[in-house]
Formats: sequence, C-alpha cells, structure tokens
Amino acid sequence: MPKSRTKLAEIAQKHWAGAGEQIVWAVNAQGHVGSATGAPHQPGGRVPSVVVPEPDWPLPTEAVGSGRFRRDEWVHDPAMWGWATGSATAGTWADLFAVGRDECWLLLSNRRLALVVEGAFTEPAPVAGLRGRVRILGQGRETPPLVTWWESPVTARFRAVPLGRQVRPEWFVRVEFTDGSAFDFRDANAEQSVVTAYANL
Repeated sequence: MPKSRTKLAEIAQKHWAGAGEQIVWAVNAQGHVGSATGAPHQPGGRVPSVVVPEPDWPLPTEAVGSGRFRRDEWVHDPAMWGWATGSATAGTWADLFAVGRDECWLLLSNRRLALVVEGAFTEPAPVAGLRGRVRILGQGRETPPLVTWWESPVTARFRAVPLGRQVRPEWFVRVEFTDGSAFDFRDANAEQSVVTAYANL
C-alpha cells in the first residue's frame, strides 16, 4: 500500500530534495492511465523492472477500454485517473505510471518535475533458500528511499481543465510539455493545485 501524500512528501523533502529545494506536490495514481493505445495503457517503451502490488482498481468500462468514444468521455469512468495525449513525454509518463501503478509518484519541487518510486520496489527479488538470502545480503547494496525514473527542470505548463460531457465537469490538472504532449490527471481541487504550484515555483 502506498504511503500518504504527506508522508511521501516528507521522505522526498528529506532524502530526495537538494539544498534549498522545496517539495510542492506529491501525487500518485488513483486509478488507471489511458492513451491513444488504449485503457489501461500498455507500456510501449523501455520501462524499469519492478514488482509492485496490484492495486484494487476496477477495470475501465468496455467502451473506454475499446476506445469507442469521441473525445473525453473517458473522464466519466471512475476507473480512469489519467490520460496521456501524444507519444513523447506524456507517453513516457503513461508507460511509467502503468508499470509503477499507485507506487509511482509525481513530484513537483520549486526546481524539478519528476516521477519517482520507493527504492524498496527496485531491489532484486529474494532468492529462494538461505544461501541465496546471504548472497543478496552480502552484496552491500544500499537502495535510496526514492529512485527517480524521470525528471526535468520545471519547463512544463500546468493548467486546471474541466473535462467531460456532463453539466458538472470532472476536474483535472493538465501538464503540458514543451514537446507538445500533455498528461491529465484527476484532481477534484485542480484549480487550487495549480495555484499552489505557481505560487511556489
């Protein structure tokens, strides 16, 4: 089970942030990610080798899973948390969230935008038997509390966007990358999240 946002932000502030760097957001997936390739998104690029617990998420509806919708009707499917538009940076994010599930965290600081995972999930799987365990322990490998999968200076643009086809919209934070791709993630307080981001950059 992933840590709370507050706890993860504390770990990131202590072990991941540099001197004078301040954590602004710590966000993890609360459902599946989709893209033009489908929902749930299936990674198409090179991804880290990790084993994370399977979240107790329902599968997307058949209409969303098969792509039988015109525009952003997918936002009304409660199984969907995020969506990648474009195959560049947003596609990489979709790949990483698909692999890391709810253990993959989006971190925004006043200097960097990053996707990280707890170091424990990057450790090798235990080897069966006592000799195997001793061999792993004898390697003396120190795993950092957080391992960075992707990071960049803060060059992306953040917007709160109302999406959907109902009278009451679903609110998302849109991360617009300089390569033209974008990643939307569900956030009931999207407007405040964006205000917080820009107030701290």
